[in-house]
Amino acid sequence: MREVIFLQLPQLDNDVEGDHENVPLAAAYLQHAAERAGEDRHYRFDRLPAGLEDADGPALAAYLAARRPAVLAISLFLWNIERSLRLARVVKALSPRTRVVMGGPEVARRHPFLFRAGIADAIVVGEGEIVFPKLLRAYRAGSSVDDDTVALLGPSGYRWGRTPVPEVDLRDALPPPSHPACRPDAQGLACLETSRGCPFRCTYCRYPHFRRRMTFLAPREIAARIRALQALGAREIRFVDPTFNAHPAFREVLKTLVELNRDRRLRFFVELAAERIIPADSEALAAANVTEIEVGLQSRDARVLEAIRRPTDVAAVERGVRLLAGRGIRVTLDVMYGLPLQRLRDLRESLPWARRLPGVEVQCLQTLLLPGTELRDRHREWGVVADPRPPYGVRRTSTMTPKDMLNVEERIQSDVRTRRFVGRSLPDLFTEEVSVDLVAWRPGIAIPGTRNRRAVRLAGADLFGKCGTLQGVIRQAIRQDADMLWQFVLEPCQEEPLDLLDALVGTIRRQPAHLLDRYAAASLRNLIASRRVFVRLPPGRRFDRGWVQAAEDVLASALF
Repeated sequence: MREVIFLQLPQLDNDVEGDHENVPLAAAYLQHAAERAGEDRHYRFDRLPAGLEDADGPALAAYLAARRPAVLAISLFLWNIERSLRLARVVKALSPRTRVVMGGPEVARRHPFLFRAGIADAIVVGEGEIVFPKLLRAYRAGSSVDDDTVALLGPSGYRWGRTPVPEVDLRDALPPPSHPACRPDAQGLACLETSRGCPFRCTYCRYPHFRRRMTFLAPREIAARIRALQALGAREIRFVDPTFNAHPAFREVLKTLVELNRDRRLRFFVELAAERIIPADSEALAAANVTEIEVGLQSRDARVLEAIRRPTDVAAVERGVRLLAGRGIRVTLDVMYGLPLQRLRDLRESLPWARRLPGVEVQCLQTLLLPGTELRDRHREWGVVADPRPPYGVRRTSTMTPKDMLNVEERIQSDVRTRRFVGRSLPDLFTEEVSVDLVAWRPGIAIPGTRNRRAVRLAGADLFGKCGTLQGVIRQAIRQDADMLWQFVLEPCQEEPLDLLDALVGTIRRQPAHLLDRYAAASLRNLIASRRVFVRLPPGRRFDRGWVQAAEDVLASALF
C-alpha cells in the first residue's frame, strides 16, 4: 500500500493562553473523494500525529522523510505557504520519490512566488475533490492528467491542463460525519459546510474565483449531520459557509436548528448578511442557540462599497445587527481599511458608529492584496501598494497614506502586545524552555528543543561580556528554523548595560523578516513580533527599579 500524508501547517502566534485551531477540512474532503473513487484499495491515508503539529521544521522534515510517503498533500494558506515550501523542499531532498501535491485557498494561477519555487509536482487551484483521485490514479499508473485546474511540473516548468473540471456538488463532496477526519475535536468543536460558493463578488476575496454557482445541502441533510455530530460528542458546531443566510431554505434550516436544539446543549457559530435579517430570523437564531455571528460591513462609504462590488444598505445592516445583538447573540462586525477609494474619514466615522452599537464587537481588518483576486489584478487602477510577501497587507492607496494606516491601527489597538518583558515572572513565555550553555556554545551548535514556539534560556554573569556569543545564538536559532517563533530569555546575575539589549534587538532586526512581523499591528509600528528578548530576574537578587523600568522600555519600544 502506498501512503498519502495530508499536511496543513498551523498558524503561529504568541498567544500562550488561547486554543490554536487547525481544522483539517481539506484532508477530510480529499480522503473521502479518493475513497469514493476506489483509491483506498491502493493507498492508505494519514495525517500528522497530534503531538507533531507543534513541531519545528527540522523535526517535521525528519519525520516525513522517514515515512517516505508516496504523496505528500499540502494545504496552503497565506499563513503557512512560506513555511510549507521550505519544509517540502527539505522533504523532497531527503525522500526524492515523494510526490508533493499542493492546493488550498492560497493557490492562484498568477501567484507571486509559488510556481517560481518549483517544489510541488502538482499544484491544484480551486476545488480538489474531482482532480485529487485522478492524480493518485495517474501516479500509480505512471500516466498524467489534463485537467485545467492542475499544473504539473515538467522539465520546462509548470504546464496547465486543458480539460475543464466541473464544479463539485456539495452533497457528493462532504464525507459522512462518522468519517474519522470529521469528528469533533477534543474541545467538542465540529465544522459543517451547508453551502458552497458565495452570493457576493467582492473584489478583495477569493470566493468569486473558485466557482460561480452555489450548491446547498437540504435542511433534512443538515439535520441528519447535526444529530450525528452531536452523537459523536460535538458541543459547538461552526458553520463554515461564507454567508449562512444565502441558503434558499434559510428559514427552514433555522426551524430545523430550533427543533434539534431545544435543550440548548449545542452552540452554533455562523457568518451571515445582516441586511437580510428580519425580527423573526433573530428570534429563531437565538432560540437555536446561535451564540456568535460574524457580519461583514467593510465600509459605510457607498463609493467604496461600489468599488469592491459589495453594494450594501448600511441602514439595513445596522437594523439587522441591532436585532441580533438585542437577542443576546454576540455579534462581531467586520470593518476594513485600505480599500479602494477609502479615506481616513470613513474609518474615523465608521469605527465610533460601530462601537456605539450595543452588544457588538468591532473587528477592523487591514485589506490584503490576495493572489487571484480582482483587487490584485486591478491594484494599479486604485494606486494600491502592498507587501509582496504574505500576508500581502495594503500599505497605501491613492486615497490613504501609510500614516493614515498607522492612524487606524493606533485607534483599534489590534492584537494583544507582550504584557511584560522584564520581571521575575513573565506571563508570555512559551511552554518549551531550553537552556544554552554560553561557555560551551560555539557557532554551528544546534539550539536544543523540538517545538515551533520555544523559549531559549541564556543565563550567566557578565552577559554584556558575552554579547557576541548571545548574538551568535540568536543567529543560529533563526538560521536553524526561520519560520518558528523564538524567545531569548536573559537571566542575568546583576544589572547589565542596556546597550546589551539594543545589540540583541539589532541582531534580530538584521535577520529576514518573519510572517508575524509583516502583519499590520507590528509592521506599521516597526515592531518585531516573532523573535523577542526577555529578561527574567532570578530570585534572591535585588535589581534597581529604575534599571528594570529602563530595560522594559528598551524592549517594549522595539518588540511587539
